[in-house]
Amino acid sequence: MAAPREPGGEAAFARRIDPSREPGLSPGQRQLMAQVERAQRQRALQRRLRGRNVLLALGIGAVAFGI
Repeated sequence: MAAPREPGGEAAFARRIDPSREPGLSPGQRQLMAQVERAQRQRALQRRLRGRNVLLALGIGAVAFGI
């Protein structure tokens, strides 16, 4: 069974919802979406910082090994 399609050809579940312009969302739903987006940004920040810390440690180790 195929997924229902919208006239534009994009699947309904793939559409991005902008909470500030969506009239049918309750305040609780808006708050939940904001909380989920904050958690996603936090996870992305942690990945970026972890990569930077690894590179910094390798650089410091190279300098210390060179001395």
